[in-house]
Amino acid sequence: MLCAFDFDGTLGNSRFVCYKALQLYSQQKGLKIPAYSDMDRVFGNPNPPIIFEEWGDMGGFRQHLLNIYEMTDALICDQPSDAPLYPGIRDLLNDLSKDFVLTVVTSRALAPIRALMEYHKIGSYFKTIRSDQDIIDRGYRGKPHPDKLNCVLKEMGFHPEKTAMIGDTSMDMAMAKSAGVKAVGVSWGFNDEATLRDHGADEVAKTPETLNQVIRCILA
Repeated sequence: MLCAFDFDGTLGNSRFVCYKALQLYSQQKGLKIPAYSDMDRVFGNPNPPIIFEEWGDMGGFRQHLLNIYEMTDALICDQPSDAPLYPGIRDLLNDLSKDFVLTVVTSRALAPIRALMEYHKIGSYFKTIRSDQDIIDRGYRGKPHPDKLNCVLKEMGFHPEKTAMIGDTSMDMAMAKSAGVKAVGVSWGFNDEATLRDHGADEVAKTPETLNQVIRCILA
């Protein structure tokens, strides 16, 4: 059985780095610095909050967003300690790896993910990583399209009914549904339980400890 994990907001807490990048970028460009609540809705959300319309038309915002993501990646590569694992994640991975194959399917670039895995010493738990690099190398579409998740299923020979996608955003849930796998949300990331369920979550875990139980139950 296969567990595909999102990284940011699911395994690692990158919120501080995301805030820092958004604040720095806003200051550099002379743009209004968004409220923290709006910042949370930027990451992992294809439809940015209304406040960002003050930055220009939506086409312009998309480029701003790409620049912010690149800045976030650079900050993570430079200081991966600023994006700690959530409490209980290491124990979760250690326990699940005994009975499941684990992979990462993320929208983040490959370099910062590798930096985080190396810093936190968790790379050995994962058999493969599908990242933003696959959009460049393979022409895959990003979340919520299921291209990267489907690639993992095909390459590793798993059936969708034996697979769970675990993530913290509506796009993770939508990707899981499009690929026909179980959609498991976590409520400690960028989206709350109600949002995750509204976008198709089969189950939502409130802690890594309960996530372990949810995964074992939903893939039984």
